[in-house]
Amino acid sequence: MTAQAGSIIPAADPARRQLRRELRAKRRDMPAAARAQADRAIYAQLRHLPEYRRARRVALFLAFVESARRQRKQLYVPVLRGLTMRFAELEPGAKLAANFFGIMEPKLGPRIDARELDLVLTPLVAFDDRGVRLGVGRGYYDRTFKFLRHRSHWRRPKLLGVAYELQRVEPLTPSSWDVPLWGVVTETAVRRF
Repeated sequence: MTAQAGSIIPAADPARRQLRRELRAKRRDMPAAARAQADRAIYAQLRHLPEYRRARRVALFLAFVESARRQRKQLYVPVLRGLTMRFAELEPGAKLAANFFGIMEPKLGPRIDARELDLVLTPLVAFDDRGVRLGVGRGYYDRTFKFLRHRSHWRRPKLLGVAYELQRVEPLTPSSWDVPLWGVVTETAVRRF
């Protein structure tokens, strides 16, 4: 795990910015062959997960599209407008364009309310063993899925973090606006919280 053993990183602490920088650098420094092998292992873990197998409407990021399409999933990808994130269906042959972060997204396509998704493959910078997620720091997922904070039992969507083991860190102190993950899949394990 990254960070000192037993250390708690408070939500507003500048250490979060430093942790983001460190983990992004570690991800960037992964050799291409190791990254490709880890990506295949992550998808193998995901493919066997019962919640993934049952899910019909899956929100994901573009790296998983072809594999999920072979599983006959109805696919949705995030579309950012200002501070809002919505999900658009990714139809075969959809025209993609870079958003203001340089992330490819469809310009057109049916939108879906986040509450109608079954499973959301959630990108992250770091996660801990309690399901606290450290994202990129813009709050898109927390704002979009804030309704989940008010549920005692999650039916849908399930937020499943997708990460490498090197992104697992010592306990993070969640902020009041943080939406916890339902689980995380890495190249070596599936963790349910």
